[in-house]
Amino acid sequence: MSCWTNQIGRLPLPTYSKGRGDKKRDNLLSLNVFRNLHFYQKNQVKQSYASKTKWWVEGLPKYHTVVPQYTLYFANNRKKDIDNYTFPIHKFLMDSLVAEGIIEDDNYDYVPGFSARFGGVSDENYVIVELDGELVDESEQV
Repeated sequence: MSCWTNQIGRLPLPTYSKGRGDKKRDNLLSLNVFRNLHFYQKNQVKQSYASKTKWWVEGLPKYHTVVPQYTLYFANNRKKDIDNYTFPIHKFLMDSLVAEGIIEDDNYDYVPGFSARFGGVSDENYVIVELDGELVDESEQV
């Protein structure tokens, strides 16, 4: 018999680097920026986010199904389209869950939905991730 669980984590928002030398800085990644990146840069950003969140992902139990809820906090008052910032978080995090064996796949059989909301303005950019889902029984794990 499977049980349900809720796991909560405070994770950074994905960023990408722009500029060279002293002018190089990290910027928040949105869908609008991601779509224009070179495929090599896209992969670098994805790998960077996976390494920044690995500590949390590795500590998660295995799930049959998972429904993530994202609450985004931004470091300034500039108005933002939540969808543009949810895309990289959701995509990169679900890919990490599959890569680490937390979920079998990230299609709708295993991730039937997700939600996102604005949490407020903070001193830094971050996301609170809540994973609600059905755990894999220990007896089912190989």
